[in-house]
Amino acid sequence: MMWVKRIGVLVGMAAGLAACQSPDHVGSIDSSLFDDKAGVHLVAANMPVYQQVSPPFGYIGFCVRNPDECSGGTDTPQPIAMTPEKWTELNRVNDYVNRTVPQVSDMALYERAEWWAYPDARGGDCEDFALEKRKLLIERGWTAENLLVSVVREWNGDGHAVLLVRTDRGEFVLDNKNWEVVVWSDAPYQWIKRQSEKRPYIWVNLDQKAVRTAVKTQELPPLGEPAPFLAAAGKKSPATDLRPRIDDGQTASRKPAEKPTAAIN
Repeated sequence: MMWVKRIGVLVGMAAGLAACQSPDHVGSIDSSLFDDKAGVHLVAANMPVYQQVSPPFGYIGFCVRNPDECSGGTDTPQPIAMTPEKWTELNRVNDYVNRTVPQVSDMALYERAEWWAYPDARGGDCEDFALEKRKLLIERGWTAENLLVSVVREWNGDGHAVLLVRTDRGEFVLDNKNWEVVVWSDAPYQWIKRQSEKRPYIWVNLDQKAVRTAVKTQELPPLGEPAPFLAAAGKKSPATDLRPRIDDGQTASRKPAEKPTAAIN
């Protein structure tokens, strides 16, 4: 199968993330977001999306360990309808995770450069924050195809991960560095790639400079078919496969992720 054959290319090209700390507000959205009488229907144009690209290596490992978290999809994604109640819920979830989860690097937690996971009592780094916010919003009824983990680049060249939320009022950024929820065009980042809204395990390019001049039509795997890297991994142990090695080969221990105990208010 072509999807399985491409796994070698995907793994070889996948990139990691780094530098997830220091909260700082960058902007705000006023009440006109919901003022239909004023004719305000979109805060910003939707982000341009280009060809399919390789998922981040850490995301592949996360899916191997948590295949149910990377399944599903839709052929007809529809942005979620933003309401004042949804806006409040979005901000509360973002603030709750940023406030209660300690920011700790993968190196400090696992002695490895990249290990995507849900944060536990010890904390997590940027992609862990994004995954946790996505999970909490899905538990509250938000549709998965509108909650897209995204990779960006900071002004200094460091990689970073955020959660992009697709709505009928625009696409908003949930970030552990810049706590205020803003439209994607107001976030101080260069956009690199994100999950596809049609298949969570497919990633798409957001960087116009990286667009290939000649791109053939890229078909999606049928709904219900597992991610290609899961098919390629087969019955191999997720604890040892698809894990970046930067130490002497010893396996880092990991406690099961703990759900937050405090209520979101």
